[in-house]
Amino acid sequence: MPEKVLVIGSGPIIIGQAAEFDYAGTQACRSLREEGIEVVLVNSNPATIMTDEDMADRIYIEPLTVPVLERIIARERPDGLLGTLGGQTGLNLLVDLEKMGILEKYNVKTLGTSVSSVEMAEDREQFRDLLERIGEPVLPSYAVESIDEAIVAAAKIGYPAVVRPAYTLGGTGGGIAQNENELRNIASGGIAASKVGQVLIERSLLGWKEIEYEVIRDGAGNVITICNMENL
Repeated sequence: MPEKVLVIGSGPIIIGQAAEFDYAGTQACRSLREEGIEVVLVNSNPATIMTDEDMADRIYIEPLTVPVLERIIARERPDGLLGTLGGQTGLNLLVDLEKMGILEKYNVKTLGTSVSSVEMAEDREQFRDLLERIGEPVLPSYAVESIDEAIVAAAKIGYPAVVRPAYTLGGTGGGIAQNENELRNIASGGIAASKVGQVLIERSLLGWKEIEYEVIRDGAGNVITICNMENL
């Protein structure tokens, strides 16, 4: 059990990264403190519930960047880092801190979802390959890194085609292209929005009914459905 945990907040409220992350981060801070764990919170947005003075033992209102986080880690020396409650910003920072060796340098353990799992889920090609390996049905799709590759992929799949940028949430940078001109515009924005310059070109399911289930699992393999919905 860690004695001190650094929690990464979600920063400003934007599309795909809104108040639900503030709520989740607030609940995490409360739960950690109930267990007697010292909580250090960093968030660039002071207009959140999680930055209230009674939510953490120490609160840093600082830019959410790797250099700033390294400085805070060096000063606070947390045992664990919780980066999965900060939306796309938190996920990106978690991956960058791991890749740059900062977590290993200061002996900080990643709590919750592992960095390898984040990378697997965020990289569209890796995630598709994983689903295929475990026998889950997936739509025809191609991971591409240029406009020309996107055009070739869409020609194979057919229009309308869905553009899904890697390392983004809430549809940021993506869209549905009805023709090649629209594909050029959407794919260009998607590649620019993606942290790794990658988008997935996928067959559209416009007109289908979408039923969504949100499921969480703990380290012991216990699974619970926390909500379900029909998207209209």
